[in-house]
Amino acid sequence: MFKSTITTLFLSVILSTSVFQVSIAASSEIEKVHIRGVVRTKDGLPLKDIKVVCFYFMGPDFPGSLSQQITDDNGRYDFEVSVGQTYWIAAGGRKSTFIESKKYITQSKADITIEDLIVRPYSVKISGNVIFEDGKPAANLAYGYISETCSPIDPENPPRTNSKGEFTIDYLLPDELYSFWVFTDTNVFRVWKRLDPNIPKLQLTLKQSDYIELPEDWLYGGHTNHAIARSMGYAENSIIDFKLPDLNGKTISLSDEMFKNKAVIVNITGTWCGGCIQEAPYLVKFYDKYKNKGLEIISISFERDSKEEALRLVRNFKNKNKINYTMLYGGITDKKNVESVITGLKLFHGYPTTIYIGRDGKVQFIHSGFYINTDSHKKWQLDLMESHINEILADVK
Repeated sequence: MFKSTITTLFLSVILSTSVFQVSIAASSEIEKVHIRGVVRTKDGLPLKDIKVVCFYFMGPDFPGSLSQQITDDNGRYDFEVSVGQTYWIAAGGRKSTFIESKKYITQSKADITIEDLIVRPYSVKISGNVIFEDGKPAANLAYGYISETCSPIDPENPPRTNSKGEFTIDYLLPDELYSFWVFTDTNVFRVWKRLDPNIPKLQLTLKQSDYIELPEDWLYGGHTNHAIARSMGYAENSIIDFKLPDLNGKTISLSDEMFKNKAVIVNITGTWCGGCIQEAPYLVKFYDKYKNKGLEIISISFERDSKEEALRLVRNFKNKNKINYTMLYGGITDKKNVESVITGLKLFHGYPTTIYIGRDGKVQFIHSGFYINTDSHKKWQLDLMESHINEILADVK
């Protein structure tokens, strides 16, 4: 898969070279204008040394980067561009939060001043050290960190702990919980979630029981470790509940008799969500396989449309995918709405989110995302789901 992707990209470059050379040769005949702007904080403080990239469309829906700059002492940048093309500016990502401007079509003799790009500079620095269970330092291991808006680590060139297992975290926001991870092997890592950025020193121990094994192509199949680390959802006191209508208007709750002493999967989904659409057929198969062993599945659909249209979409979704488990309607997709509808759920991250509840009613696992973009990812994802199912089914009082 990786070789195929690289080959495709390489051929794309080769095929576009002639077009690019023609445009360069004729560049002296093309009128130029400037795109300028400022990167600043919401309080108006200009930010220097922030990376800014000018993008344009090389073809229909095919973006390319024209060039990049670092903002000056006044937070300014200035790109010279051609007339008659669509451009936009992106700023931040390493030293600040990331933002994109709206798109602009350049016109003759008309320089463009972009609206100020407002970002938040990463201001928190943390240090710490990692040891193994036997007390030895976790030396020369790749590590990384991520929060909701901070993702400053290059996954292909991560930093490493020193000989004493020490590390530094240079860029975080003071009001965002974050995750920190260490790779113990090529595709095995340990992640600590919901860490407080206001604790300046970390002392961490690598316990083998907490290791997560990733698919072999985790890096080139979508940076799966980032997705796992950014998903920080949890159930307060290990309990969630809700009271929602099914597609016939009947109110359903986890406290209903039909779920008593059952292992339950609560699937947070939406008919608009690509991963949710991919996941549904596998939930159908798992329900067929395990329902006689005590498994129940409840899918709660959150939609972008009005209630009437949303219910129509959910019914169509249910019929199209031949869904054989309970489907409920939860309202709009807003994260705050999800957390208000599903009481006890905190730090909801995104769609789909699958919650695994044992027979004792306690949440055991919460997994966000659904990754089957490669054969390796597909096997990893489905094995993980089935492992969780078997664990909640085994939880017999």
